[in-house]
Amino acid sequence: MDDTNTTSAKWCRLDNHHHYEHFEDFNEWIDSGDGHAASPLLQNLLNSGLPNLSKAFYASDREAYEQAFNRFQLERSNEVLSKDRFVENMGDTDGLHWHERNTQRFTQLIYCLQHESVVPFVGAGVSVTGGFPSWAEHLCQQARTAGIDPTAVDAWIENGEYEEIIDHVEQTRGRDTFAQEIRDVFGRIGRLESITLQIAELFADTLITTNYDSLLEQVFDTDTPRPVEVINGNDAMQRPDATKTTIIKLHGDAKSPGKCILGKAHYDDAYGQTALNQHKAIPKLLKYYFSNNHLLFIGCSLHNDRTLQVFKAVKAANSEFNFPQHFAIVQAPEDHDAMARRNADLLALGITAIWYPEGDHDKVESILRHARNELARTRANL
Repeated sequence: MDDTNTTSAKWCRLDNHHHYEHFEDFNEWIDSGDGHAASPLLQNLLNSGLPNLSKAFYASDREAYEQAFNRFQLERSNEVLSKDRFVENMGDTDGLHWHERNTQRFTQLIYCLQHESVVPFVGAGVSVTGGFPSWAEHLCQQARTAGIDPTAVDAWIENGEYEEIIDHVEQTRGRDTFAQEIRDVFGRIGRLESITLQIAELFADTLITTNYDSLLEQVFDTDTPRPVEVINGNDAMQRPDATKTTIIKLHGDAKSPGKCILGKAHYDDAYGQTALNQHKAIPKLLKYYFSNNHLLFIGCSLHNDRTLQVFKAVKAANSEFNFPQHFAIVQAPEDHDAMARRNADLLALGITAIWYPEGDHDKVESILRHARNELARTRANL
């Protein structure tokens, strides 16, 4: 064994130099030249011609590095949590109010992430970033393949009657037609964008998704050495393998479209025929995670779908129970009154919203990246 390398490694750990690797975004900002005004020391290091400016800055003056990083994080927080956009849309008073709420809620999420008690609930918005259609777009494609009048489909979508579209396709052309379209569209390889990489970096234990595609499996197969176990929602009460990353696909997998929960009849069978049946496998699973973990909804619209009906029923039936705080990264309405109503509706379901401006979907990835940076800062005691 090389004694020099051993001594160097020990010194690096004693001096916490290994923490440098945690601050990737900040270090890239320094090395790119954008952060050269962050500290007088940086100007001196820049003039010295050192090849790795951020590493030299970290090693030369930890206090100055930490001060510059904290300023960087504050500026990044205001940007990521949309301070200027809220003020622009709602005015100084209301805009600053909602930005302050965003900041407080983000801090609450970081606290839960630190304790490793957060389970992500990944929706169709994440699949869209990987090149897959939204569910509404896919239903239009289904109708086109089945030869169904697009005017009728548009009306169903406008009214949020998605299950009716599926039921009509199956009644008209058969379940096999719908299932093959699922395989054609969601069975292919998707693009691994930054948001999927951020999810994999933040969460490596259990993930829940309503998506049929394999984006989450792809990112874990590519980016981590930990093996993946995929569990169908109807089998999700089985005990997961603790040595693997568990991906629970609530409504099935495109690789086995015959087992996917698709039309109204399948949803009724999975959730209850005339009323919600909390003894069914999927409601039982959702109740378990809703009662025992902090859920973080990513890429979910959070309107009146079956999963929300489960959470609403569980909360109503256990009004005295102290449920964990749940979070969602969701689009903000444009005005204060609409924001207040949407905020109250989500809180009634036990969900705390972290808002981003309407249509600015890239902010979801930015919020997750900012969470990663904050976790790095707290773990390194900066």
